[in-house]
Amino acid sequence: MKNNALYGLACKLFVFCTFAFSPIDTHTLTIHIKGLSPNHGQVVVTLFNSEDTFMKVPLLSKTEAVKSQSSVTLSIDQLNSGIYAISVFYDEDKDGELKTGFFGIPKELVGFSNNAKGSFGPPSFEKAAFQLSDSKSISITLGKAKD
Repeated sequence: MKNNALYGLACKLFVFCTFAFSPIDTHTLTIHIKGLSPNHGQVVVTLFNSEDTFMKVPLLSKTEAVKSQSSVTLSIDQLNSGIYAISVFYDEDKDGELKTGFFGIPKELVGFSNNAKGSFGPPSFEKAAFQLSDSKSISITLGKAKD
């Protein structure tokens, strides 16, 4: 009876240690943003992980100043495997807010993962979504919301 109890305890301890100390499979997403003016403004990048939260509640948001080149590269570390979508806007006046005009059409340059475009608003999550199952690099070219 005593050996069964010790065996059971050893099994539980093994399972606990296996899961408690196993590294979580995370990835790095590198984002190259093009279409900017050198030394002017900043980009605001928002990452979404579901259709329900797309363009409403970001998983995270990052801001990066535009330096001497007409592009910005930034990385997001420790992302779990999954489906994500990104929106970016070029915050030229560095106030942290997307300027909009008539009918809410953005006045500042915008972009989405997959360089997805929407008609009468932002693209759907499905159009902008991409699978992250390993570290990856993507490019987003900014442009006017309505040409």
